[in-house]
Amino acid sequence: MPRWTFEVTPDTLSSDEKDRLAEAITNNYVGLGIPAFLVNVFFHENRIGTFYSGGKTPPNTVFFVLDHAARAFPSEEVRLAFIDSVNKIVEPILGPKGVKWEYNIYEHPADNWRVNGMIPPVQQKELWQHWMDRNEAVKYGEYLQIDREE
Repeated sequence: MPRWTFEVTPDTLSSDEKDRLAEAITNNYVGLGIPAFLVNVFFHENRIGTFYSGGKTPPNTVFFVLDHAARAFPSEEVRLAFIDSVNKIVEPILGPKGVKWEYNIYEHPADNWRVNGMIPPVQQKELWQHWMDRNEAVKYGEYLQIDREE
């Protein structure tokens, strides 16, 4: 939860640009109260002749998908603010390069989301905070042990 998957033509993004995108994407979600370890970013390079846009295999094209599993946008205002944050992350890297970029955001039912086989405790603030603090999925039985240690 969330997962960004970039489909790019070769050499469209440098290693440094991929690092910068992944860091900015992760920081954006951490700022929204999501542990960094849950933010996943993939870059798939598609060689010329395997990626088409407008019926042609274009150089310098990026298509990416954002998959969200745990939360839905609670309002149009929040949705538009998030879209603005996405644009602020990618435009400084893709815009100056003249890259054509396009994306979709998908919201999946939270009921289908699991981490290490567990239902993430998103709605249980205290338990979720353990995941945030440790930056990892904490097994259900460990919550009681954590509380006793504090």
